[in-house]
Amino acid sequence: MEEENIRYGDRPRDIVHPGSAGEQLYQSLYKFSYFPEAIVDAHTNEKISYATIFETSCRLAVSIEKLGLNERNVVGVCSESNLNFFNPVLAALYLGIPVATSNDMYTDGELSGHLNISKPDIMFCSKKALPLILRAQKNLNFIKKVVVIDSMFNIDGVECVHSFVSHYTDSSFDPLSFKPKQFDPLQEIALIMSSSGTTGLPKGVVLSHRSLTIRFVHSRDPLYGTRTIPETSILSLVPFHHAFGMFTTLSYFVVGLRIVMLKKFEGDLFLKTIQNYKIPTIVVAPPVMVFLAKSPLVDKYDLSSLREVATGGAPLGKDVGEAVAKRLGLSGVLQGYGLTETCCAVVITPHNNVKTGSAGKVVPYVSAKVLDKATGKALGPKERGEICFKSEMLMKGYYNNPEATRETIDEDGWLHSGDIGYYEEDGMFYIVDRLKELIKYKGYQVAPAELENLLLQHPDIADAGVTGIPDEFAGQLPAACVVLEPGKTLTEKEAMDFIAEQVTPTKHLRGGVIFVDRIPKGPTGKLIRNELRAIFAKKAASSKL
Repeated sequence: MEEENIRYGDRPRDIVHPGSAGEQLYQSLYKFSYFPEAIVDAHTNEKISYATIFETSCRLAVSIEKLGLNERNVVGVCSESNLNFFNPVLAALYLGIPVATSNDMYTDGELSGHLNISKPDIMFCSKKALPLILRAQKNLNFIKKVVVIDSMFNIDGVECVHSFVSHYTDSSFDPLSFKPKQFDPLQEIALIMSSSGTTGLPKGVVLSHRSLTIRFVHSRDPLYGTRTIPETSILSLVPFHHAFGMFTTLSYFVVGLRIVMLKKFEGDLFLKTIQNYKIPTIVVAPPVMVFLAKSPLVDKYDLSSLREVATGGAPLGKDVGEAVAKRLGLSGVLQGYGLTETCCAVVITPHNNVKTGSAGKVVPYVSAKVLDKATGKALGPKERGEICFKSEMLMKGYYNNPEATRETIDEDGWLHSGDIGYYEEDGMFYIVDRLKELIKYKGYQVAPAELENLLLQHPDIADAGVTGIPDEFAGQLPAACVVLEPGKTLTEKEAMDFIAEQVTPTKHLRGGVIFVDRIPKGPTGKLIRNELRAIFAKKAASSKL
């Protein structure tokens, strides 16, 4: 029975794979093992084949299992995007062992806090991230073993993948002799991804194997998926450890695409890669859309291969979308809306109904409603409220954090997004504001509470409030209002440097620091972030006078 004012996804073209995500990925990698290029490094032109990923991931699965790990353990991965990133991820998914990824740009303190959420028993890392992981291991006794994924040789006594698997498999190993484990895909954890949730400090988002297998249905859908002709090139710019990069890349494996990988955004290389690899589809964050709309570099390259430009991760201004479409000769720009908690996009622009400015329609196997926070009623078309979702695709909850889970998923199973929006009669959704406190800097989540806690550790700071201020290129910039202890002095640069020394670059206070007499708070002591933003708006206005 359909309820009033509930929007349901279209009838799916495909049914959901009945088994695990690991089984489906295993079958897809084998199916496309004839194709010599699974991932290409655009920086070096190095490549890895589907057959190599298939064999290496199977060897790793056998080795991890013989090491004694099972579904009660956790496999950690900390690496920049590289050709070998997904080998341990796939191996763990075959076995039903949860995978937790870490940002290789974390500071020591951030990494320790992050790893203490999922407590991985084994860490797979890149050569670049190895010193970071070894420092963390000294203080975290749950990390029993470290393995380097992108070296042919052991490094300072730490095993490389080749050495690790040689203990358990030999040169005659046939990957087809290994078969993924079978289990209930709705119950077993596939991924523990990092998210700040709708408010507060970082949490571990628990996604089941069913979450991924539903996501794979969307990737194959001709209305909601990317191009699904095997061997088609697609540009991957979002880091693999990031939820967006993880979900999309696993989906690309399922349909056999050639993934052209960029480790970081560099304007010339980005455009050169599209030109040289004749990329038909790109999925990028709004800051890259601003670059495509405004940079003079765009005119220096042949981008005629582009047929689809899609964006997600943060809101996109309608004017920017229209400018990109016009400049590249496209009928419009595709958008998607989702959270880490929803396992990628749950609202996507259908290819047959492109409306620039709209986030799109609810995808198959997902229901959505717009909630009136005051009455708890589901609202009708053009009425604004909090957007909520229900689906087996959504997270099971936050890892070992039932309180935060209850704050996000209600008793009826609806996940509250923390974002304000509405839908039109045709089912197209529009995101207009956010209830939640998260700052979105270039698509990355920045939790104000985390930066506030750090600022309050400074001996000269009595109180602090952090908010995001609008920025055309980055979306939002973290900025802080600070109250000093009586008789103390501190410069804006000193406060900004204090934060910069402790967090990744995405969390730096690029919006600046303003010293105030008090932090605006309500009667319960809750920060009034609208007033914080007003302080920065007033400063910006006065600087233009």
